[in-house]
Amino acid sequence: MAGTAEFNLRDIDRIIAEDEAAELMVRVSQALGRELARRNLATHQLRNLFGEIRRIEKEWQQQQQGPEERLDPRIWRRLQLLKPRMAYQAARLRGDAMQPLIEALERAIDRIERNSDFRRFVDFFEAIVAYHRFYQERR
Repeated sequence: MAGTAEFNLRDIDRIIAEDEAAELMVRVSQALGRELARRNLATHQLRNLFGEIRRIEKEWQQQQQGPEERLDPRIWRRLQLLKPRMAYQAARLRGDAMQPLIEALERAIDRIERNSDFRRFVDFFEAIVAYHRFYQERR
């Protein structure tokens, strides 16, 4: 999925690094949401990850400093731990339904350095969840 004409992994870099990439974020999250719905990824599987991201966000908000400050190492560590969590969920599915999400989110997590990057990451994932729900309902 990440190598399709709809977007490539370099687009993820821009989504995480640039506020000006909001339109790109919408386009990529729409493509991902549509693909995940097409692959029959269940909403609860996305919600499990989103719940963990929200818990990380809550901790981040309690520590947050300026948007250009480096991300707190404890938050960075929790984000890194999302990678094995996604792999575990994907293995339980016994298919490739999560593969596009894993590719995109691993790339995004690897690009997070500052508080502003983390904020864009949360927005990106929230948009993926919203579009997944939208396309899942339309099937």
